[in-house]
Amino acid sequence: MTPLDRAGHGLRRPGFWLLALGLLAADLWTKSWAHAYAATGEQPVFGAWFSIQKVFNPGGVFGLGQSMTLPLTLLRAAAVIFILWLVARQPRDNRLGVFTLALLLAGAAGNLYDNLSAWAPWPGNGHVRDFLKVDLGAAPSFWPERLWPFHPWPIFNLADACIVVGFLLLLTGLARVRIRGHAPGSSPAEERRS
Repeated sequence: MTPLDRAGHGLRRPGFWLLALGLLAADLWTKSWAHAYAATGEQPVFGAWFSIQKVFNPGGVFGLGQSMTLPLTLLRAAAVIFILWLVARQPRDNRLGVFTLALLLAGAAGNLYDNLSAWAPWPGNGHVRDFLKVDLGAAPSFWPERLWPFHPWPIFNLADACIVVGFLLLLTGLARVRIRGHAPGSSPAEERRS
């Protein structure tokens, strides 16, 4: 048996690929739709709190690293490889961990696709296509205004949403991801006891 077999056939899970590729397709389609058909400027969808406003983001999350498209492209490519490596090492019973990794993979790959457009044969300038804008208004009276990120939240896309949800699942401990596969000849239960 190979280490991947002992770890639970990680990359051979149809559910993982169905979720990751489905979210990736949804991200690419919604970005293409918004940037092809949405009008210029802010277009309200649900009042003032949710609208479509297409922008090109040359940087990372929250607009950081605006002049770092190439380093961010390399970082996203490395993240895709690392996530696939992690998936391959997950035990069969770690469904929430694999679900979380599918979210992270879809997000990283969706934004990487946009970055690669600077060198690849598909249209684009290497910048990530964002278009979703959420603005919940001013902070409530009991909340410090400088700590209220929702007026407005930085414009994002479905890939960004997948990454944020995935990281929240990891940070809160709801999802756990194994770094090491099972030891040769041991079962997951035996490893937990050792």
